[in-house]
Amino acid sequence: MARNRMLFSFLLLFSIVMAACSPKASIVDSPEFDQTQNEFIEELDVEKIHSSLKELTKKPRVAGTNSEIRAAAFLTVQLQSEGYEVEVQPFDFEKYIMPESKSLVVEGFDGSFSPASFQYSVDGNTSGQLVDAGYGLKSDYKKIDVKGKIALVAVDKTAFYELVLLASEAGAKAILLYFPDESESTNWTLGREHFEDFIPALALTYDEGKKLLDFVKKGSPVNATVEIEGARIEKLASQNIIATKKPTKVADVNDDIILIGAHYDSVDKAPGASDNASGTAVVLELARMFKTLPTNKEIRFLFFGAEEEGLHGSKKYVSAMSKDEIKRSSAMFNLDMVGSADAGNLAIQTLDGWDNIVTKAASKANEELNGTSIETTFGDRSDHTPFHNAGIDAALFIYDPVEEWYHTPNDTIEKLSKDRLLNVAKIISSSVFELTFSAIPEE
Repeated sequence: MARNRMLFSFLLLFSIVMAACSPKASIVDSPEFDQTQNEFIEELDVEKIHSSLKELTKKPRVAGTNSEIRAAAFLTVQLQSEGYEVEVQPFDFEKYIMPESKSLVVEGFDGSFSPASFQYSVDGNTSGQLVDAGYGLKSDYKKIDVKGKIALVAVDKTAFYELVLLASEAGAKAILLYFPDESESTNWTLGREHFEDFIPALALTYDEGKKLLDFVKKGSPVNATVEIEGARIEKLASQNIIATKKPTKVADVNDDIILIGAHYDSVDKAPGASDNASGTAVVLELARMFKTLPTNKEIRFLFFGAEEEGLHGSKKYVSAMSKDEIKRSSAMFNLDMVGSADAGNLAIQTLDGWDNIVTKAASKANEELNGTSIETTFGDRSDHTPFHNAGIDAALFIYDPVEEWYHTPNDTIEKLSKDRLLNVAKIISSSVFELTFSAIPEE
């Protein structure tokens, strides 16, 4: 973590030097303004968006790594070159490290296993008698003794983490979970909340679980060894990047704040073009566009770190806001996955599925630009969530359903649509233009 801090400080110092050598936009208190809203949005430059995408997608930008730091430094340089004073908001977060190895060995069993790891399973190397624990419910453990043993559990409708906790409470040393039918999960996670109370857990396919259950039911005691190595939680460092456009100093200026944000980190092994270099690059272009535009509201451009690890960046930002800032924040636009050519239609999502200031402004803008309104739907898996929970009108902009190659190494820049990127940029800029009452009368 100290190494990351030192590297980030160095990169920020480099960015300041670079910005000093770059041409800056002129900054004046009340510039002449005679553009219409349509003229303003027509100046959006999709090639600049694409250029930022090329830089951001050179490597995966996993939270807490040097690649995420380099992305933060790139954003800092770009924002400073437009004349912004950039605030860096550092924070620490916990990250679960998946096991380096895992194995299941069953004495006397003719065959091998390829168990899957659970996110948030704990390390362990334990041996014991394998016991059929049915569906792993409290009622099942009343009929059997699993103390010091390994429970074999068929997954029905109970959450994974509950099954692990129930086995632990019954005294089991480890647990093997399998599905009693052909349907199998791909979301192998137990959740962070009860990590300290978990026992080692592995997932088996239906076929593996069925064969193992049949073997256990033959009558003779069956011993097994469960081994999980390298699973742990580490504390890592990340940072938010913040650029603020102050309102123009004219008679009708107010103290409202409009927030426009996107997360810039990606998952491991994914260049993260759609998720979420697309949103990041669009917000960067919006920051360039709005820098010299007369507005009577403050606009903050937010670039969140560590979203993929649990919305850590946006949670940090909201937690650091004063009560007055929260009260003055009238709208939060969150851009996440806004360029994929292979995803569904553009969606606007809120935490409660209801319209608010953001959705109404954006739907109106889309109707004017594209001839249709956009229905607001429910969505809670991105950085608008902490803002909504703080009482700020917030919404997510995303092409949904997402593409098949979501969170894979195939999330590359070639999969993005310039038309879709520009479409979102126009909708957001038009909405913000409207909300900031940019056509300010002369003093």
